[in-house]
Amino acid sequence: MKYNFDEIVSRHHTNSYKWDSATLPDILPMWVADMDFRTAPAIIRALQQRVQHGIFGYTRVPDEYYSAVVG
Repeated sequence: MKYNFDEIVSRHHTNSYKWDSATLPDILPMWVADMDFRTAPAIIRALQQRVQHGIFGYTRVPDEYYSAVVG
């Protein structure tokens, strides 16, 4: 999967603590570890599937999780 890490995404006025607290235009807020790139499409799809399920109670961790993390 290819991903464009060079795309510039403006986080101003998006409820971003990092960017909305930088009030001067020449300030580059590098004091907080906050991502400034879009979430990968595969992650968005997985979240959308889970939201469509409509139930957010406690769930077990599927075996696929461990292989994905160790991957």
